Amino acid sequence: LPGTPIAVAVLGWAVAGLGMGLLYPSLSALTLELSAPGEQGRNSSSLQLCDSLGAATVLALTGAVLASGANPASGSFLIALAISTALALTGTLISTRVTPGVR
Repeated sequence: LPGTPIAVAVLGWAVAGLGMGLLYPSLSALTLELSAPGEQGRNSSSLQLCDSLGAATVLALTGAVLASGANPASGSFLIALAISTALALTGTLISTRVTPGVR
């Protein structure tokens, strides 16, 4: 929104960065904890591959949406943010399946 102060955007990116900084080490540690001893290498590499492919796919999808808009006011930014929000909510719902200590 044009009237939004820059401080709001900076704070938003800071919160997003904090969330990512807390997520990645925790996710790797949880993957290793829940993996059987002989499967830790495979699961760790699968996690890394999924992270890379997921980021590239979402970047390509939202980039295509942004490029399809005639101008920034066309709603392409809103659609790209909606896609990202939907994926984040889906990941949150799926994450409830993981219960530490149960194998």
